[in-house]
Amino acid sequence: MAEFAPRETIRSAGGQNGHYGQNGQNGDQVAQPATVTATEEAPSPHAGQWYVAAFSAALAPGKTLVKTIADQEIVLWRTPNDQGRVHAASAVCPHWGGPLGGGSVDDHGTLTCPWHGWRFRHGHCLERPRLKLPRYLAHDDGILLWVRLPWDIEEITAPPLQARPAESLAFWFDITIESDVYHVQENYLDFLHPAEYHTTVFAHCRYMGKEGDVNLVELGYKLPFGKTLTTQTRVWAPTPYQVRNEVYAGLGAGTVIESHITPITADRSIIHEIYHVPAAIAPKEGWPLMRWLMRRSARRIRVEDAVFSARRYRLRRLGFVDGRGLPVNGKTAPYVDEWQASEAALQVGQKLDTLVGKRAPSHY
Repeated sequence: MAEFAPRETIRSAGGQNGHYGQNGQNGDQVAQPATVTATEEAPSPHAGQWYVAAFSAALAPGKTLVKTIADQEIVLWRTPNDQGRVHAASAVCPHWGGPLGGGSVDDHGTLTCPWHGWRFRHGHCLERPRLKLPRYLAHDDGILLWVRLPWDIEEITAPPLQARPAESLAFWFDITIESDVYHVQENYLDFLHPAEYHTTVFAHCRYMGKEGDVNLVELGYKLPFGKTLTTQTRVWAPTPYQVRNEVYAGLGAGTVIESHITPITADRSIIHEIYHVPAAIAPKEGWPLMRWLMRRSARRIRVEDAVFSARRYRLRRLGFVDGRGLPVNGKTAPYVDEWQASEAALQVGQKLDTLVGKRAPSHY
């Protein structure tokens, strides 16, 4: 088995915009989180975090794009006269709260509010210079648009980009899930459910051990007439908001899947998933069909997993404990109105809050 160093798959962003097909030529250094001194107020769990906001193709030059990340309404736009550089700021106009995402962008990157016409450039209002618009660090890696929260941390950091294989073809999609980030990542790292739950895709799933923090897994894909194609893959969580899957043997060897989980709100997340398929195994004429079949299968798995994660998160909010089930609280049925107002319910909420920004453990 080839040598493997999982931390090397996280790279820093070196240029203003990434390029499709390149794999970390701008550096291999893990971005360090911002620090807080003892005299400062403790930041939120999202302070200094980089999140994937959207796919790059969703934002055209001179246009705006509004996304909600960790309950914050954010507007992104590109500057036509600056090689498509991406900007990000609060989508709420500081004047009267107008929706800046519905405004216009000029050739110099000036954003105009659609309510009163007030213009903002570099975080300042041109009509009222003392009026400031909260801005965010933003980065385009060629496939994904990244935004760092919150706006008032001045230290410059880079997003935790995953290394991408050269000589590969890619496709991507996103899925929204009614769950927090932790339970979405937990689902990715649960290796007991694939063959039992995704019965239309997998014939078997065998856990093969670990290399450090990296899980080794064998998956059997179902084929017609009872046949199975086997693949062996490495799966791990580089950060609390990512999962990486590298196929190293069998079907699709060399394929890399990068999954990025972004909190929309405390109870809703979105996955941006990218498949990198080696060009050597992609048929020249048949790639469009192969891509369509792979995307359909991949989306089916994620749609099923969305139901899985949402149910598990909902039950844990009700106080479900693994191996013990739901609390009864002295009643004959666990689903009682009194539970929501109980001390136990408060403790459950506090425990779930501590999971924000934590990596989920593997389950095998």
